[in-house]
Formats: sequence, structure tokens, C-alpha cells
Amino acid sequence: MIRLSLLSLAGLVVACSGGGTTVTPAPATPAPAVGATAGGVTAGARLSVTMGQQFPLHVGQSASVAGVSSVITLRAVRNDSRCPSGTQCVQAGNAEVVLDVAQGGGAPSSVTLNTTPPGERTLGNGILRLISLTPAPMAGTTIDQSAYVATLCVCRQ
Repeated sequence: MIRLSLLSLAGLVVACSGGGTTVTPAPATPAPAVGATAGGVTAGARLSVTMGQQFPLHVGQSASVAGVSSVITLRAVRNDSRCPSGTQCVQAGNAEVVLDVAQGGGAPSSVTLNTTPPGERTLGNGILRLISLTPAPMAGTTIDQSAYVATLCVCRQ
């Protein structure tokens, strides 16, 4: 039961499997400090993805999603109470993944997706799904925001 939520994620992974990802420069975003990175990805780098394709986002990174004319940016992870690796928990816990979603060139709105149960939200003619969040918590440690990577998918309805 410790990792029961991982089994439910397996079904979502199969439903949202997709092709490769390309990285293109993000237009009109402030330049990061010299050498600034988010989990090994240069801040401001924007992914270009299509509907049905899984994609990883580091905190501060954006993805332009063709098919729904949206830009999704991972802003932060809040309240990470997921069960730490190597421990037994009564509940799986939860983390809140905070995203900015801009549709059709409009102003971004804040969207929060929870890890338990895996969150989803309608986005245009698709569904924005949180597939996974890494790294997993470890007992006695705190995860730095820059280490988080959310795997998302804008799947067809």
C-alpha cells in the first residue's frame, strides 16, 4: 500500500505516452543570472511539445503545447507531504504542483495539481495531467525547489 499511488500512475503513463521533445529559446523572458540553472536545465529554456506527449518541467521552465495553444510553466511545489522513501506511512501524502497556464497568448492563470490522486484539469480541447513528481522525499531531508521535476501531459479528451 506504500506505493499504491505509483500503480495508479502507471495507467496514466500509458495513456499519455508520446514522442520526443525539442528545446527552443523562450521569447521575451528575462535573462537568468549567469550560470543559473534549474535541475540542470537553463532557466528560460522552453520546450515545444504536442498533445498526447509527456514532458518534464523543472521549476521555472515552460512548455509550449501545440494543439491547445498554451504555455505551461512550473512555478513551485508546495506542501510536499509525500511518504518518504524507505519508510512506511498510513497515507501516501500529497504535494501541490503550482503551474502558470497561458492560453492563446493571454495572461497566465495559476493552476494547482495534486499528486494524490494524480491531478488533472481541462485545458482547451485536452486534459492537463500530472503524471509524476520527482525526486521522492527522503526521511530527514528537505527537497530544494530547483530539484523538482514534474512530468506532465496534455492528453486528448
